[in-house]
Amino acid sequence: MNAMKKNKETIKSIILVLLVISSIFLTYIITTYQPDYEIFTKKTSQKVNDNEEKVVDDLLHFLTPNIIVKVNAGAREEPAVQNSITKIATVDGIKDKKTQKEIIKEISKSESVETRVRNKNIEEVIHNGGEKIILEYSAPLDSALVKPIFFAEESSNISLEFDTIVFLKEKPENIYLYKKGEKNYLQIRVSENIYKRISEKFSFAKKSYGKYSLNNNFIYLKEDVDKYYIDEFSTENISLNKLGRDIFDPQGGIKNSSDNEISDGYSILREQGNRLTYINPSNEEKNGTTPLASLGYAVNFLSLGYANNQNYQLIYSYEDLTQFQETYKEGLVFNKEELANIRVLSNSSGVYQVISPKKITKTYLSSKTAGVYDVERGEYVINYLYNYVNLKNVSDVVLGYEKTFSKTKINCYYKPTWYVKYNGKYISFKNLKAGVEKGAE
Repeated sequence: MNAMKKNKETIKSIILVLLVISSIFLTYIITTYQPDYEIFTKKTSQKVNDNEEKVVDDLLHFLTPNIIVKVNAGAREEPAVQNSITKIATVDGIKDKKTQKEIIKEISKSESVETRVRNKNIEEVIHNGGEKIILEYSAPLDSALVKPIFFAEESSNISLEFDTIVFLKEKPENIYLYKKGEKNYLQIRVSENIYKRISEKFSFAKKSYGKYSLNNNFIYLKEDVDKYYIDEFSTENISLNKLGRDIFDPQGGIKNSSDNEISDGYSILREQGNRLTYINPSNEEKNGTTPLASLGYAVNFLSLGYANNQNYQLIYSYEDLTQFQETYKEGLVFNKEELANIRVLSNSSGVYQVISPKKITKTYLSSKTAGVYDVERGEYVINYLYNYVNLKNVSDVVLGYEKTFSKTKINCYYKPTWYVKYNGKYISFKNLKAGVEKGAE
């Protein structure tokens, strides 16, 4: 009996030890296991009503990519050279903002079936040598901000920073959003062959671009351009009352107004020279916020009334400042008086200041050919920067437009002009060159 009792006690002890070991092992597995994805939605959603189309239109007034590029299957690139501007390939691309918007609107019509964040290296997915279409943005965006375009409203809790979107021919129902250098990426599956639809539109409007590598950035310069044109347009003032109603009505309506100022009793929208300034004093002294949060505040606020016929591109988002630059045809637009950009200051409570142009471009009037020596060739600009400028301070080169006005400002002109992003700010190539020759570089 004693022996049998001892055997029972021994068996109980062994079972208890095994249970403890199993518990420890399961706890380890649970706490250390990291799935390669997290599914957020599997509900099919189709965006078809007019209000959602307007939301997409408003977003695309401010959030078009820098370029859309197609990479052919088996394409090869030349190796980049350190501390140099290296041409690594010739690619098909689209910079024209009107065409970009048409392509992205096609994407917004698709039905999202499944959305997931994957904890894998995106390079394993996209660098397979297959054909792909890439959207490259000038500054990081938040996936939550663009959800009306790319995926279902049910996925409102997804927030992932990205600056690149990829479509693969081999996986034509998938969309990939990711930020260069980051591990996680957002994968969206739609219910149709979205690659075929956007590829057809792309092929119809594509242009040839030289792809250059500079300090881990890519620069795209249009090739085979023989003539440049200076375009003239009429202008018109933005209606202070209309913009005020758009901004203030959702917040309680207009309380006070005059010829050059309008208010809801606290926030103020006023004309100041050739600019419009919005100020919300209640937000001014609050705590700071992140660039992505500032961008979200900025875009949501501007969508209330600033989405007119003038298109903008996000070029800068840092702490509380978000800046959008006017775009024309394929390029960014600059003006010496800062009349071609919108600057938004935000903090933890929202937008507290917006500075924007008072005049917008209205009706096309005429064009004239630019002089032979008015616009430098791209090769000349690249070679000059390589030979005379510290390339560590250069992060972008663009053929944009200088926007000037007639004396009365009733007309404006768009002149093709080279700009260099130098020490984080765009300046004209001519001004940079003048500084180099004076020894200021």
